[in-house]
Amino acid sequence: MERNIKIVLEYEGTAYHGWQFQDNQVTVQGELEKAIYQLSGETLRVTGSGRTDAGVHARGQVVNFKSKCDLPLHNMLMGLNSYLPEDIKIRTLEEAPADFNARFQAKQRVYHYYMTTERSAISRNFSWFFFQPFDGDMLHRLAAQLIGQHDFGAFSRLKIESDHKCCIVYESQWTQDDYRWKYRIAANRFLHGMVRTIVGTMMDTARGRFSEAQFREIFESRDRTAAGPAAPAKGLFLEEVTY
Repeated sequence: MERNIKIVLEYEGTAYHGWQFQDNQVTVQGELEKAIYQLSGETLRVTGSGRTDAGVHARGQVVNFKSKCDLPLHNMLMGLNSYLPEDIKIRTLEEAPADFNARFQAKQRVYHYYMTTERSAISRNFSWFFFQPFDGDMLHRLAAQLIGQHDFGAFSRLKIESDHKCCIVYESQWTQDDYRWKYRIAANRFLHGMVRTIVGTMMDTARGRFSEAQFREIFESRDRTAAGPAAPAKGLFLEEVTY
């Protein structure tokens, strides 16, 4: 009997060419599918809640796949984790309804971006070291502008698969703990490269390259070429997905 397996996956993206399977590239999806084959002998394609770019991490990537493996769920969890590399770990594994789809049924995705103003040996692969002076109060004002339904074309890759660039942002805020900064953004969907470009453009504005008025003009222009460069991938985490 075929089961629809739902897992929550955690991974460090440093060594991977992103989430999505690619020929001749090491990807998180490819490693997961390899582990499934090693455990069950099944060659299959898993469905993730969304793609993460090369170097991006996840604490809460949700995945589902159809399997005829009859192992108890706990044994399947332990077995898959034993085959996965140390920088990928299945946090939870359960059987989902037959029609569950990790990508198309997701209602909200949450990303965190981490930045530090002090160089760190421990967190060097997990945060952006930003050494230039910037206006922290301005970051809060810029983040607030993104809440609501907007066209985010200015902050996405020029070519995307979707036929529109509108997203509904439910949360957008910066928090600070000493020299560590965290940007949290929650939305119904994200465009390719969106969070990193938002962060990069906000930081360019807070350090004085753009004015606040120019940031708004960039946002409303829907023109990616007007925005700043994307922030480094290593500071970005897919934190959670809700259904």
